[in-house]
Amino acid sequence: MRFKALSPRWSPQGWPSLRSKLPRLPLACTLLTTLVLLLVPSLLLGRLPRPQAIGLEKLMAQASLLQSFRASPDRPVPEVWRQRFGMPLAEKLWRLQTRTWWQFWDGHAEAQPFLALPLRGLPPALLTSVAVPPLTVGDLAIFPPDLLSRQILSSRLLPEVRRSGGLRLRCLPRLEHEQAVFWRPSALGVLLGPLAPFLQNYQEGCLSLTIRGDGLLWTGEAASVEGMVLQLPARGVNETPWPVMNPSASDELLEVQGSSLERLLAGLLARELIRQPLAERYGLGPVQISLLRQTPFRLLLKPKAQGPFQASMEVTVMVGNQQSAWKELLVRLSKALEKEGLRPLAKPTAPPKPTEAPKPTMSPPTASAPGPMALWQRKDGVVVGGWLWSSGNGSNEQITLFLGPPPSQPGRVLPERFLKGEGMLLMARPQKLATLGLLPPDLPEVVKRSAWLWFA
Repeated sequence: MRFKALSPRWSPQGWPSLRSKLPRLPLACTLLTTLVLLLVPSLLLGRLPRPQAIGLEKLMAQASLLQSFRASPDRPVPEVWRQRFGMPLAEKLWRLQTRTWWQFWDGHAEAQPFLALPLRGLPPALLTSVAVPPLTVGDLAIFPPDLLSRQILSSRLLPEVRRSGGLRLRCLPRLEHEQAVFWRPSALGVLLGPLAPFLQNYQEGCLSLTIRGDGLLWTGEAASVEGMVLQLPARGVNETPWPVMNPSASDELLEVQGSSLERLLAGLLARELIRQPLAERYGLGPVQISLLRQTPFRLLLKPKAQGPFQASMEVTVMVGNQQSAWKELLVRLSKALEKEGLRPLAKPTAPPKPTEAPKPTMSPPTASAPGPMALWQRKDGVVVGGWLWSSGNGSNEQITLFLGPPPSQPGRVLPERFLKGEGMLLMARPQKLATLGLLPPDLPEVVKRSAWLWFA
């Protein structure tokens, strides 16, 4: 084969003369051209989301609870994989996984989750061999628990979904690349049951989860129904948690303290079904409710090994300069308890031990002057609750209201930060609460098995 030589004018030595004939572009024009070449593709990518992101956005619009999991082929095969594929195939697919996968509940099949896997990389034969054919959503293959669930979800998935904003937009990267959970109000109601109204400010949220050592750490944000965003700060593994509950106090199951009872009562008091009995049966009208809403507090739950109660509850509130308002509230409460058939106890039920100083006699509460300590009993003589008014210096004066037997000592003074209106802290022992049957049954197992739970 013969090759024809190039003309000398196109030889490498000829390039300088050619370059000299080309016009030189100004530096500003060159930089502008470079920026355009770099920015235009970036803007297009931002406006055209990835197929996987499109699929997740559609699922977020329908799912009540959506969880993402990193590939972990060294761990046991999850139950949802076994149910969707059968054990031999599930084990094979689980060992070969390299990408994030998801499970979610859509509100119609609450007991059975859907499984979502990246469509790319799945064996084509798998899509036709499973009992229930999967749905394709963006770049995701959705494996429903049954045919009815598949039909319901398919009818609810819209061809086009408006781009997410706010919390959901910020949640997408977490669900794509991290172990995370996204929930909506319907999931919160199912998981928490009667406790859901106490978490009115956390109706929708997104958390990233990380297992470090023997603890589960989370960071993210939550929003109320009205759209207020509450940032949940990340906690480092070496950080010392705020001293909400004394770890050595093994008799404390739960402690919550905060700058205002509004955080706990907002969801309940928003319901007329709750406000009306409080006003009619217990005499707690708008003035008393307003007092409760703005009061700094500490709530304790303690187990009882003996007696008619599994646990006792104490709520310590700071009186501040509202002494007359609190006295009026206790007067109203005393009248209501008497109408309910409870009787005030005039003196302690047990005499003091020989080594102890004699205890003062407790005057029964009356409508005119509620005593510093009041115990209320049923007709069978069992004390069911009461209150203890602790006199302190100035703003340290406080009242401890309790259900069950009386507390052994007045409640501890709240930290200064709560008296200044800063935040809320919670600490619980979910494992012990679950043993006593004091947790909602639908809470995730990872929560119910936890020895400690901190939330700030």
